[in-house]
Amino acid sequence: MDVFIKLPEDQIDEVCSIDRKRCKIELGFGEKIPVQALEFAVGGNTGNNAVGLSRLGLKVAMVGALGSGFSDKMVLESLQKEKVDTKFVKQLPVESGFGVVIGYQEERTILSYYPSMDGEFAVDTDTESDWIYLTTAGKNYLEFYNQAIIWAKEHNAKIAFNPGSRQIKENKINEDLTVTDLLFVNREEGNELLKTDLDGRDLARKLAKLGPKIVVVTDGPAGAYCFDGQKDYFAPIIDAPVVERTGAGDAFGSGFMAAIIHGKSISEALVWGSKNSASVLGFVGPQKGLLTKDQIW
Repeated sequence: MDVFIKLPEDQIDEVCSIDRKRCKIELGFGEKIPVQALEFAVGGNTGNNAVGLSRLGLKVAMVGALGSGFSDKMVLESLQKEKVDTKFVKQLPVESGFGVVIGYQEERTILSYYPSMDGEFAVDTDTESDWIYLTTAGKNYLEFYNQAIIWAKEHNAKIAFNPGSRQIKENKINEDLTVTDLLFVNREEGNELLKTDLDGRDLARKLAKLGPKIVVVTDGPAGAYCFDGQKDYFAPIIDAPVVERTGAGDAFGSGFMAAIIHGKSISEALVWGSKNSASVLGFVGPQKGLLTKDQIW
């Protein structure tokens, strides 16, 4: 669960100072800062992608762990309303995760609390799936990914992978990348993985050498790049009003992946991703603006 806090732009000089050269907003220590608006929304990479794929006409189940607090109950109810199967989500007796998203001038800073919990890829052996979408996970992510990859091999499921910041910083996922069918990263994440400073096209090509069959690199306003091992692709952003940017990357990933599963070409998948991402930008929170199949087709 995330709470979105919007700083008052019309009186910002009264509550904080702006250092535009360093791209920082400084709030006074000990001050009581008035806010313009606040809103609660379900978030998280896993839930965002699950809801995005479900709205685009796919049958989706989510695997992982949640806490047992009040907000976790709200998260489960929200996912179930979106037709996401949660039977493989375990609730553990730990504190709830929570995020505070501070927004100003269409950008945001996120304060996140993730409780320490061990999840496992506990999916019935008789369950079938065409795809598994791996994204950010807790401290035991290597074991979780290993369990998921073994299950995928046994069930002939393809693997999409969008590693989280922990996985990228610790740089222990090269073996997972060798079995990845579809990799999603943004430009900063991709360069962090490779310890390089490449643009989108060259970055996608170099990431493909680690093993993924298709690599998608999003680069904010600069658009999105893709390399399928043979051909380069590019899609510019779709101009749209921006209210808040949280979840735009997840929206792109679920849009792109849904198009591929529906039999669309990579060029069409890039358009689906761009449309979904542009729609999310117009709302507070990562899920409200996710498109349905009828809206994106």
